[in-house]
Amino acid sequence: MEQIEQRIDKSPEYSQILTDVQQCYFNQRTTLVGPSVTSAINDLAAKHVRDHCTLMRSGCAFIIHVCEDEYRLFFNFFSKPTPLLDSMLESMCNQLYDILRPLIIHISHLETLAELCSIMKVEMMEEHVQHSLTELAAFEAVCSQMLEDVQERLVYRSHIYIRNDILGYNPAPGDVAYPEKLEMMESISESLKQGQTQGQSSRSGSGSSSSSASSSSQEVAQINSTTAETSIKEQSSIMTPLRINTNLTPKESVGSYMPMSPADLHGMWYPTVRRTLVCLSKLYRCIDKTTFQGLSQEALSMCIHSLLAASEAIMKRKNLMDCYLFLVKHLLILREQIAPFQVEFAVKETVLDFSKIKDAAVGLYQHKYKLLAFNSSNALLQFLLEGTPHVTEHFVDSKKDVDNQLKKTCEEFIHHVTEKMVGNLQSFLSKVDVILKMNDDDGAHNVSLRKQPFAGPEKLHDIVTETYKKVKNIVPLVERSMSLYLSNKDTEFILFKPIKTNIQQTFQNLSEVCDKHYTEEDRQIIAYPTIEQINLLLSK
Repeated sequence: MEQIEQRIDKSPEYSQILTDVQQCYFNQRTTLVGPSVTSAINDLAAKHVRDHCTLMRSGCAFIIHVCEDEYRLFFNFFSKPTPLLDSMLESMCNQLYDILRPLIIHISHLETLAELCSIMKVEMMEEHVQHSLTELAAFEAVCSQMLEDVQERLVYRSHIYIRNDILGYNPAPGDVAYPEKLEMMESISESLKQGQTQGQSSRSGSGSSSSSASSSSQEVAQINSTTAETSIKEQSSIMTPLRINTNLTPKESVGSYMPMSPADLHGMWYPTVRRTLVCLSKLYRCIDKTTFQGLSQEALSMCIHSLLAASEAIMKRKNLMDCYLFLVKHLLILREQIAPFQVEFAVKETVLDFSKIKDAAVGLYQHKYKLLAFNSSNALLQFLLEGTPHVTEHFVDSKKDVDNQLKKTCEEFIHHVTEKMVGNLQSFLSKVDVILKMNDDDGAHNVSLRKQPFAGPEKLHDIVTETYKKVKNIVPLVERSMSLYLSNKDTEFILFKPIKTNIQQTFQNLSEVCDKHYTEEDRQIIAYPTIEQINLLLSK
């Protein structure tokens, strides 16, 4: 064979002889090895009928060994490569493809599809093919085709998952049991801390005697252990880059949401938030960035819709404050968890605008007598020119949607809490503004504010007293709720600051009105608090 290969440039006959010998060699190898490869692949498929990942890993490893062995064997007889070698090896690789593809197109679980992508991209393409490009060229082609099939199936199943399990999620009563879930986790945490403290003191007091834990403490420990295991499983299933972003500062947003309480374990997140982030984390390493951007935009949009639906359910069973804080909590989680993804969440959408077709059709009907006109006023020509749909493009940024929804929710929460505490006083000041504006418009007939039925000193005293009591009673409740939901002092401070400013501004406006339009005796009757007293009340 060496003599023939050395003479192929001297005569076409030597080249033909070499080709015939190689063809005979490959026919014999195919006859000899082909049935064994087919039998081995079928045995693997039967052995791992329910474990697609193991089947993929074992099947690919087997084919890689076959390709490497056949490559080395060929060059024991021949010294120059030939396309016939890759053709034979590719036919063997296709046997594995023919077995795996029917299984791939029927897989429904995202976890399985994502793991298959990881096996082919990392274990096969990067760890094997990249180190043996020549020997595994045929396997690379078949593996790339299988990877594309898995990615296509993964994208399809992701669309269904987003639509059914995120947008179409029907929450159970326990999913919207806020704030009871957070209070339960807080009580568990406190019980565990007390149990640990008691255990340490007991061990220090008696050297050999073991501390006796109460049945309730054991039950709490068991619950927490289960919760911790759930959290660990969630964390293990959530791949990088699903992590808390610690680079944000309070100046950048509503606040850096870095929860540390047991209520903020992944298992305590609203199910659609957890599903969205797990889904995105699995897709991030499996598909190209362009496809990921489209899916992430859809997933985040559907997740926001599900959160809004859940907040409405919470509002019906509890109150608006829990509704808003639930939204703020989970929107902050969403925003910080998607921050590490190194992609743009903006997607360009192209839409056909048919709005002008109706007007053009009406014009065609009204000028139907001009259908046969041989000039520029021909009705049919005008219809074709004016009724053509226009192509419009606009960008949809899901990350900005999260930020906008978070901003809107925070503003609504601030307005709601402010209205709840000083709403009566603000209503009174609005009426005062109307009276004062009337006096400015008609200076000849000024109306005395203090003589109005709604603005008498005694009436105003009742409003001020009631408002002060509301502020005194509601502020601790608001701070307690924010601490329970947000578990972050910086976020709580930033969110409460506008509320505090609104309350201070309301009492400041009241003070100005009283100083200007009421007598000293009236002000004593009204007995409104000073700004210092309000600041002291809000800072407790």
